[in-house]
Amino acid sequence: MTRVLLTATLAAGLLGFAPSAGHAGSGTGTRSGAATVTPPRTANQARIDAAAAAQANGIQRPDSRPRNTPQQNAPQQNTRQPDSSKPQRGLHSSRGMHPGPAVPPWATAQPFTITPSPAPGQLRMPWRNCVAVGRAYLLLRADLLEQFAAAQKELGYRYCRFHALFDRDMDVVERAKDGSLTFKWHQIDKIYDALLAMGIRPFVELNPMPDALASGTQQLFWYKANVTPPQDYREWELLVHEFAKHLVRRYGLDEVRKWYFEVWNEPNLSGFWSGTKDEYFKLYKASADGLKSVDRGLRIGGPASSKANWIQDMIDYCTDNGVPLDFISTHLYPQDEQVDYPDRKGSPYGVGEYFPAKIKSVKEIVANSKCPDLEIHWTEWNTQQAPSADKVTWGDNRYVDDLHAAATIVRNCVETDADAQTMAYWVLSDIFDEGSIPDAPFSCTYGLMTIHGIRKASYNAFALMRRMEGDLMQVASPEAIQPGKGITATEEGDIVRVLAWNQNFVELNKAVPFNAAITLPTLKDTAYIITRATIKEGDGSPWETWVAMGRPLNLTPVQQKLLEAASVPEYSLVQDYTAGPGGLSLNCCLAPGEVAFFEITPRASGYGRSRIDDAEFRIWDKAMGDRSK
Repeated sequence: MTRVLLTATLAAGLLGFAPSAGHAGSGTGTRSGAATVTPPRTANQARIDAAAAAQANGIQRPDSRPRNTPQQNAPQQNTRQPDSSKPQRGLHSSRGMHPGPAVPPWATAQPFTITPSPAPGQLRMPWRNCVAVGRAYLLLRADLLEQFAAAQKELGYRYCRFHALFDRDMDVVERAKDGSLTFKWHQIDKIYDALLAMGIRPFVELNPMPDALASGTQQLFWYKANVTPPQDYREWELLVHEFAKHLVRRYGLDEVRKWYFEVWNEPNLSGFWSGTKDEYFKLYKASADGLKSVDRGLRIGGPASSKANWIQDMIDYCTDNGVPLDFISTHLYPQDEQVDYPDRKGSPYGVGEYFPAKIKSVKEIVANSKCPDLEIHWTEWNTQQAPSADKVTWGDNRYVDDLHAAATIVRNCVETDADAQTMAYWVLSDIFDEGSIPDAPFSCTYGLMTIHGIRKASYNAFALMRRMEGDLMQVASPEAIQPGKGITATEEGDIVRVLAWNQNFVELNKAVPFNAAITLPTLKDTAYIITRATIKEGDGSPWETWVAMGRPLNLTPVQQKLLEAASVPEYSLVQDYTAGPGGLSLNCCLAPGEVAFFEITPRASGYGRSRIDDAEFRIWDKAMGDRSK
């Protein structure tokens, strides 16, 4: 295996984090000792430079392929041009979207060189470790389980986390007239049985407060989750103890030791926890005592906080008081910057840097703490953003539904790949009922899939990242990489895969394309099969097609088929590349929000033939064409 050493020279003023190996992108610094590689100019560069001089004011929507202008000074071995007689998909998508007028010529492309890396390593993909569902009771629905099974087959998750395991719909505890408690696990058993059958383990979130144990009546969400402390912490400890004991009896100790038990959800926010920080720590201790009394090997952690709060406090409380702590968990959303720093006033982060920087900061806090080996699990995040503080919304945020989500996911997952054990996306499906289950095909709900199971741009981003198997390659550019843009690459045997992204920052009132001239100098064959998949409006991002339809509430079968077609990324055969002694060169142009994936394989000669002898086959062939008797 090889591990990439990032060598791109990055723009001055960006945060100087050590880069995640294997990619060139914004928001990371140059690793010490790395030599910057200046790639050769590609065969198309002279054409691109000339075209740039005539460029209009910005590119509205770059085509996914360059124009059919003859190349200058290109290697003569296998110089491939697209068929100019065929329409270009980037100008008119067959999925129902028409992007508008023809695009102006390309801007000057930034050169990138991709070579094998001298050090081993692969993408860890912590986003695959866990995915979220809204709440436990929803996992009793057949449609949600069907969506989960389909996603599991393609994306391969390991754990699932969800709210409201102990809410009134789950009916886990009942108090008799004499005050005694009876515990009932039937609903939970059905949910866990279904998850385990799909190869998914529970990432258990211990909440909310059962009404029978609650000290108050404060509630949250449509399903009225009780968010008050227990009236008796010993009863909460008993609940956790009996719950864990039941799980071990049903699933076995070896299995349950592989699960995670997280105490509560976002107790630093008054909406989710009516108590104080000290009362949360008291709840945590009761939970740890109840769980560990069943088996010391069962894993418990927290604080499951919003915006990476209480991390140091949690570690200090547990170490100072001898309370078990097996992992740290917390949550983060890109628009949290507008909460912490309204309108970004006083923010120490560059535009778009808040999210990856906060992820890395928690890793530093843990590494410098009294428990430096604690696992870090980000048990909630998604692509919600806000251009300003007054635009922050948690229930009507289009950036989880539209194209914007694709590049946001890829960029942040790649740049934080080595910074946590888990990056659990919130949530898998729009079958989600914090405000009741939505009715519309798109509703700005958090899911990767709609209520109809239509895959959003966010889902497709994860699907393309899932293909990035193999050893990381070294990606380098001699030029500063603009914020939000980047490339990563892997090699697996004779297959090379390249992933490029162009994140658009909603805080900036401009959209800048990403034009990359990519050279792979070690690929010296003259013939390759290069397959490209692109997530763009109407191809892998169906939101824009639905908007163009007039946002219908109730779909006809044909309309649903249209949206299903629009949810598939654009797959195409790349023909406009050059290959020869200097390596392979190709171009990639992305509009804001777009993501492109390339798979490069040597072109095999010949085609499949029958194992029957040719002479014998000719006899059969002639006989099958005889006139009727």
